[in-house]
Amino acid sequence: MLQLSLSWLGLGPVSASPWLLLQLVGATWLLSQILSWIYDFYDNCCRLRCFPQPPKRNWFWGHRDLAKSNEECLQLMEDVGHYFHDVYLWWLGPFYPILRLVHPNFVAPLLQAPATIIHKDMFLYIFLKPWLGVGLLLSAGEKWSHQRRLLTPAFHFDILKSYVKIFNRSADIMHAKWQRLASEGHTRLDMFEHISLMTLDSLQKCVFSFDSNCQEKPSEYITAILALSALVIKRCEQIFLHKDFLCYLTPDGRRFRKACRLVHDFTDAVIQERRRTLISQGSQDFLRAKAKAKTLDFIDVLLLAKDEDGKGLSDEDIRAEADTFMFAGHDTTASGLSWVLYNLAKHPEYQERCRQEVQELLRDREPKEIEWDELAQLPFLTMCIKESLRLHPPVTGISRCCTQDVVLPDGRVIPKGNICVISIFGIHHNPSVWPDPEVYNPFRFDPESPQKRSPLAFIPFSAGPRNCIGQTFAMTEMKVVLALTLLRFRVLPDEEEPRRKPEIVLRAEGGLWLRVEPLRGGQQ
Repeated sequence: MLQLSLSWLGLGPVSASPWLLLQLVGATWLLSQILSWIYDFYDNCCRLRCFPQPPKRNWFWGHRDLAKSNEECLQLMEDVGHYFHDVYLWWLGPFYPILRLVHPNFVAPLLQAPATIIHKDMFLYIFLKPWLGVGLLLSAGEKWSHQRRLLTPAFHFDILKSYVKIFNRSADIMHAKWQRLASEGHTRLDMFEHISLMTLDSLQKCVFSFDSNCQEKPSEYITAILALSALVIKRCEQIFLHKDFLCYLTPDGRRFRKACRLVHDFTDAVIQERRRTLISQGSQDFLRAKAKAKTLDFIDVLLLAKDEDGKGLSDEDIRAEADTFMFAGHDTTASGLSWVLYNLAKHPEYQERCRQEVQELLRDREPKEIEWDELAQLPFLTMCIKESLRLHPPVTGISRCCTQDVVLPDGRVIPKGNICVISIFGIHHNPSVWPDPEVYNPFRFDPESPQKRSPLAFIPFSAGPRNCIGQTFAMTEMKVVLALTLLRFRVLPDEEEPRRKPEIVLRAEGGLWLRVEPLRGGQQ
């Protein structure tokens, strides 16, 4: 047998067996990978030295104290953003650098770049994939572009107009419940709890044309969606459950899979029943019947969607988009509405002016309903919503991964492969962009005296190619529900100031509690 001399390692002759050679090749490959990673990491650290960073607690944990979901962390991030003004570096552990951008001029190269160059970072979104599939929220590249083109007609004004009646009806149901609770002496309410149910009620009707009456009685489907949202947040906070095989061994993991099955079964049943109807009637008769009854919903639009080659969406694609819309549409709108009610409770002079605007609009009308064409006649209410979205954006930040070097306005370069967090909260609270950023001032958005600001200074729905496709839907629902709420109730602040809690959306620890007083002239 061949003898292999390893004298250079201080060893004598050894038989050159295939196994030994394989071990040597493997060890050489592993060593080369480690050295390559060390070189790339060192090179990346050198290129990131141009970005300032706050002091670390210690070398190992880095800036993990900036990654907690509580009021103190939000205040700390606000202070750090005020100090650095545009972009700064922080470390999640010893080897994971993240750049946080807090100025509109510096987020422009990221937000306005094609989606194929600046990808959405999937670090935390990946936990949603078993539930939402590869829908618009989680897809990338050509698949995302294809889905975006097919989904755009679902948010056309002609489709959204028919949803306004649904928003009115869902708000009526919530307000009837508030009237009943107030008559029983329960005037202190958790806005998130009530408004989340109301937005889910609206979405179920808009997406599936299904009324579960979830605001009045428990719904298995709605309970599953609320459970899935809570379980995803819980998993994000527990680093040891980030691996699927560990997560699904736990009781929470098993609950997550069970809730996923329930939600998927409901969506699949609606899609299959609707597809059978479409095949039996034909697309033209199906459309005519829907248009006559004014019941064209999200599922219908997706079933009828075709690309340039006449290819439609598969049942799996439609389910992913419907589940994504149910998830993304209820939490964000509920957060936006809850915080605008809080801000108006803290500023009764603005609340009263909004109320007068709505009363003037609906002066002699019965029943009191907001119509599509009247939404533009509520300018001050719209200003109040926008200022609340600035001060309390439902989504506080979005992350992007650079697939190539990105040059910033001042000449600094974000190296390829780094994760960037576009801090919507940081931009909205940046004193160099917004004077007195902590003051709630709706007149910042007065159309009569427009301010000279960057279009990226206000991005509650993101911006650029991957902006929120449902932003008009969300704004329409917020305007309708807020107008009817202020018409029927006076909203007062609670004794305890809420503590903000940034999760998937901006919440309040223990709920956002406000007091409501029914108004005599606002009876349904």
